Amino acid sequence: MNANISSDKVLQYLQESGRINLDDVEQAMRKTELERIIKHHPYSITFCSGRWQTYVKDDTQKSGRKKLVKSTKEKLHTALYEYYKQQEKNNSLAHATVKSLYPRWKEYKSLRTSASNYIRRIDNDWKRYYTDADIINIPIRKLTKLVLSNWAHTLIQDNNMTKNQYYNCTVIIRQVLEYAVDLEIIESNPFSLVKVDGRRLFRQQKKKANETQVFLKEELHTLQTLAMEDFLYDTRLKYRLAPLSIIFQTLTGLRLGELCCVRYSDIEGSYISIVRMYRPETNEIVQHTKGYEDRKVFLTKDAKEIISKAQQYQKTHHLNSTGYIFSCNDAPLSVRSVNGLYRKYCSKMDITYKSSHKARKTFISALIDGNVNINTIRECVGHADERTTYNNYCFDRNTVSEKESLIEQALS
Repeated sequence: MNANISSDKVLQYLQESGRINLDDVEQAMRKTELERIIKHHPYSITFCSGRWQTYVKDDTQKSGRKKLVKSTKEKLHTALYEYYKQQEKNNSLAHATVKSLYPRWKEYKSLRTSASNYIRRIDNDWKRYYTDADIINIPIRKLTKLVLSNWAHTLIQDNNMTKNQYYNCTVIIRQVLEYAVDLEIIESNPFSLVKVDGRRLFRQQKKKANETQVFLKEELHTLQTLAMEDFLYDTRLKYRLAPLSIIFQTLTGLRLGELCCVRYSDIEGSYISIVRMYRPETNEIVQHTKGYEDRKVFLTKDAKEIISKAQQYQKTHHLNSTGYIFSCNDAPLSVRSVNGLYRKYCSKMDITYKSSHKARKTFISALIDGNVNINTIRECVGHADERTTYNNYCFDRNTVSEKESLIEQALS
C-alpha cells in the first residue's frame, strides 16, 4: 500500500466503489465488541420465568450490584453493551484533564460563535499560557480552589499581566471547567472561588496620551478637507468614493468593517441601521455587527450630504454598486483603500499615523464633549457597557493651549 495514501482516503474509495458497506463494518465491529464484553462479564446470564437476566455493578446499591432483566437474550446483550460503553465513557471522563477536554470544549465553543477572531485568540492564549503548564495535566476532579489559586497568582506574576490580559487568558480554564460541570465530571466550578487582589498584583496600564488616540480639532478639520479635495480632484484614485467614506466615518463613528458595507437600503429617514460588517481576514460579509446587536446611528446634515454626493457620483458615472454607498462596483469598499488614505492624510499633516479606529474614538470623544448622554453614545456606537465607552474612547481633543485656556476660564 502506498504510504502517501491515508487510511481515510482508502476507506472512502472502498465505500464509494461499493466494495465495502460501512454499516456492515459497524455491525461486525459491534458484534466483536459484544462478544468481548460477554466473555469478560463477571456475572452469569440466566433464563428464568420467561425472562433473561444478569447483574451489573452498581456502587449505589448495598449489594454492590443491580439486576438487569430483559424479555429476550438479544435485548439483554444490547443493554449490557450500552452499560459497558457508558462505563468506559464515565471512566474516561473521570480522568479528564483540562488538556484532554480543551479540544472538545473549543469545538463546543466554535458552534456557538461565528467570531473567528475570538477562536483564534483562544488558540493563541492556549499556546502561550497553557501548553507547558502543569495544571492542564492534573485530573479535573483534583483541581481544588487552592491549586487553581496558586496557578492563577503565579500566572499573573510570571507574565506581569494587566487585569484584561488575565481575564482574557483565564476564559479558557474558567469555561473548560464550566463545560466539565455540564458533562457532570464535577458538580461545581472551583475556579469561581478563586479571588485575585488586583490592586496589588495586576500591572497598571497608563492611559495613552490624548494626541495619539484621537484627531485634535484642527487635525480633524484638515483630515476632512484633504478627503474632500481627493474626492473632487484626484481622478487617479482607484476607489473614488473612499475619501467620502472617511468623512462619513468621522460623522458617524462606524467601525471600519461596518463602514465598508453600508447600503442605501439601511437608511431610514434621519437614521442608518448598522446590521452587517465585512471581515477582512475571511473576505466575507456577515449579517451582524461586532456586538451581535443591530443599532441605528443618527445622520447629521453633513452626513446626509456625504451620502448624497456618493449617490450622485454613482449615478453620473453609471456605476452599479449593488446598493453599497461607498463602492463603485458590486463589492464592498476596500478596507485597505481606507487605511491607505488615513496614512496618506496623516503624512500630509505631518502627524503620527492615526487609524480609522482613532477616527471612531474622535467621534465618541466629540459626543462626550458635547454633553450627549453616555447611554445614547453607547447605543450609537454599539458598546455593551458604558464603562467601555468612557474607559477606552474618552480623550481630550484640545491642544495644550486650548486646555490651558479652558482651565483658566473654569477657575476664573
